[in-house]
Amino acid sequence: MVKGRPVVAIVDRDPATRKSSETLLSSFGFNIELYGSSREFLAASAATQARCLLISVELDHISGIELTRHLLSQQVRIPTVFVSALKNEMARRQAIELGCVAFLEKPFGSAQLIEAIATATSSNPFFEK
Repeated sequence: MVKGRPVVAIVDRDPATRKSSETLLSSFGFNIELYGSSREFLAASAATQARCLLISVELDHISGIELTRHLLSQQVRIPTVFVSALKNEMARRQAIELGCVAFLEKPFGSAQLIEAIATATSSNPFFEK
């Protein structure tokens, strides 16, 4: 991990999606932590490190929306970018109500992802520029 660079926690059940997101975001200088589920993320206490959360709406056991609600109930506020493999207007509305930075539907372009993560990290008061 490179000191001073923001940590982006990627929570997605699909290993290929996690790896491709990691490769892209690392190439832009972000430190990456990978998690296959919300439970794995919570067990790792990743919320204390992450300066941005890239999370799939569709996760096993605890959805991305439920994870965000849980974090907010614990007074943990991490700028969040949601991704969804499904066209789900209800999830989009819920994500916006929870204050997400962006809601991207798969497939999305690399530029869209980089822009969303850059916005999330620059809006995060814990990240020193």
